[in-house]
Amino acid sequence: MAPMSAEPRTRVQPTLRDSTEFDGLSLSHAVLLWFAFAAISLAVLQPALDGAFINDDYSMIVRHPYLNPFNQESLIAIFDPFGGAAIHGVNYAPVMLLFHALEKALFGSDTLGYHVVNAVIHALGCVLLIALLIATRVPRVAALLAGLIFAVHPANVEAVAWISQLKTDAALAFALGAVLSQRRHPALALALFALGLLTKASAMAALPMAAALSWSRRDASRQWVWLAGWVVVAILYAIPELNAQVATDVSPYPDRWVQIRSIFSFWARYLVMAATSYGVSAFQEPEPVKSILDPWWIGGFLAAVLLAWRTIATLRARSAEAAYWIVAAASFGPISQIWPFMHPMADRYLYFILPGLIGGSLLAATEFRASWWPTIADREARIRWTSIANGLVAVSTALVVIGFGIRSHARAALWHEEVLLLRSGALRYPNGANASYYRALLAAQQRDAETAVRELRAAADRSLGHMARFSADPRFEPISREPVFHELIDEIAGRWIEFARSRGLETQTWLRSTGQAHRVRGEYREAIDCFERALRLGGPLQSGILIDLEYTRAQWRQARKASTP
Repeated sequence: MAPMSAEPRTRVQPTLRDSTEFDGLSLSHAVLLWFAFAAISLAVLQPALDGAFINDDYSMIVRHPYLNPFNQESLIAIFDPFGGAAIHGVNYAPVMLLFHALEKALFGSDTLGYHVVNAVIHALGCVLLIALLIATRVPRVAALLAGLIFAVHPANVEAVAWISQLKTDAALAFALGAVLSQRRHPALALALFALGLLTKASAMAALPMAAALSWSRRDASRQWVWLAGWVVVAILYAIPELNAQVATDVSPYPDRWVQIRSIFSFWARYLVMAATSYGVSAFQEPEPVKSILDPWWIGGFLAAVLLAWRTIATLRARSAEAAYWIVAAASFGPISQIWPFMHPMADRYLYFILPGLIGGSLLAATEFRASWWPTIADREARIRWTSIANGLVAVSTALVVIGFGIRSHARAALWHEEVLLLRSGALRYPNGANASYYRALLAAQQRDAETAVRELRAAADRSLGHMARFSADPRFEPISREPVFHELIDEIAGRWIEFARSRGLETQTWLRSTGQAHRVRGEYREAIDCFERALRLGGPLQSGILIDLEYTRAQWRQARKASTP
């Protein structure tokens, strides 16, 4: 046996490759991979490709007041940082609205085109993730397998199969493109970062990741000046974005400790979902963690401590691994319930967290293997055992990819129509708002108005979204003439009016909705006042509001005439 070397081993920290290799992939290889991943995405999502518009698709695309019609006035309105379009969507996302306007012009009501666009953008994100992994010295085969896992992960089905989640797919692609371009094309990187923010606020996570990568490679001051530009853009974006959040439906926790325990439990659930796909579900509604002995929050707390320790250690070592842990934490932060909002968990929220977990795990495994791989003096034996280990990892990863792909294909079928999602969510969370709504639909089909109203009231108690939804749902037609159903509509309209008043929402969209709620309740004078105020504001809804106003005036005249002896 050959003697062991007495020379000390130097610990090499993974960082970005030299600038000539920063892309990670040649352009030709990237394009080929893009086509391949697009084909994989389309194959996995095939059951959903001809699926209907679902849930938020109607408010964000089909009936969006600033896209129907889309004209010059609408274009100006959606770029207004403090205008009605931002309040309507509860986000300042003009690039997202431009995407949807283009889709509507190209595809109209044919959903196939929308689904294909989502799959193609998702494929682009997979390729950019692979390029970033390679650029941070993840072995090429490992990077490719990681890209495949991300492409077919069951949690990502929601983000890709749901038409209006184009914002999530595109924002990640912009964010990854910005980080990849940061060193060689800083102006392009800044532009991509801005486009990502204007698509979805989640792109903000690219900023701390880019800063951590600059730290890891000891960038010159010029690079930090460009990153300062990222900070300026982020601050400018945050002002209208926070203003748009005034319409957020908040479900407060009983106390601060329940909120804190719930935050850690959500983190644990996302980690388990990322590693195994266990817990993926349509319309997730986990209960707040009230027990101090709940294993989810304890596991999440321990995982958070471990992640914090590893992040600090790799930052001190100037390792690119830290950047991945940071982007995972930064992506979780806004949806962690530090600032409570409706629907605390969703499969689609993992879309930004998962790349960070993948990259951090791969680089940690690479370092662990380099540091702890048994020293085998015989060169041939070392090569043989390395090949066996690599083969086992490749085979096991391939099995995971196949298993994930099969499960994702099955889950994609749920996105063919909304009732399938409601049923799936009801089975997973039988005490949730969506379960109540689903049971109300079943009761309505059986003309059981009492049960339907009871379930609808339970859904409305949990979520504002269900308050405005059911009265226009044609599936409740069998009970639409029942007095108890109309009483509920009056009650929910009253809640809507109070919510809008408490938020001080003075935009065309909200004033019109409030006016319509007053009209439902027979409060014609108040309805007319809302419509007139909306008209004075001006905007793309003028013609529709004029119709509402004239119709309400006619109803008021008829009501006064009927009440006159």
